[in-house]
Amino acid sequence: MADLVQEVGALAGLATVVGLAVLCALHRSQARDVKRLSDWAGGAPAPAPSTRAPRPIARPAASRYGWIGTRYVAVALVGLLVFGGAAAYGVTLLTGDDGNSGNTKVNHHSRLVKKRKPNRAVITPANVTVAVLNGTTVPGLAASLREQIAAAGFRKGMINVFSDQQLAESVVQYAPGHEAEAEAVGRRFAISKREPITAESRALAGDATVIVIAGADKAP
Repeated sequence: MADLVQEVGALAGLATVVGLAVLCALHRSQARDVKRLSDWAGGAPAPAPSTRAPRPIARPAASRYGWIGTRYVAVALVGLLVFGGAAAYGVTLLTGDDGNSGNTKVNHHSRLVKKRKPNRAVITPANVTVAVLNGTTVPGLAASLREQIAAAGFRKGMINVFSDQQLAESVVQYAPGHEAEAEAVGRRFAISKREPITAESRALAGDATVIVIAGADKAP
């Protein structure tokens, strides 16, 4: 905004200088014309006597003064137009800057809206069957975890022992098209690792759409 004000002020100043220069030039020109007319009027020879009726004497000086006055008014109007144009341009810049600021805010708001994450799909836990495999040597871990999952409203699936019983981090596996259900289970039980169901897990968990393989992070 400060740069814009400086630019408008510079334009207004330039218009003022131009107007003053035009007026000065006009003043000098008028002074020269007046001097020439004065010299011409003072040095003109007297007319010779004549018996004829006197003719009306033309007054070129008056016409000349009228022409000078008209030129003065025209140049003054030009100067005013230049100054007014500069002022109008400054106002346009000011109003245009406000409009652009509004557009910037709108564009910024649009970008924020685009960055928002889409709403998660609504999952009904009672429609999701969850099996639990024990990936540790802790007895009863799979059964205990399945009870917690059932208490959250999910359907009970099979429990079994996973082939790798040294699993450090639990994982949620999902059948094709059921990634949202796996995300809901993982979010509910703080399990961030998710992956598609493997053939080995499917053989141990039956037809469950979501399989939780409990690791050492879920052991008591």
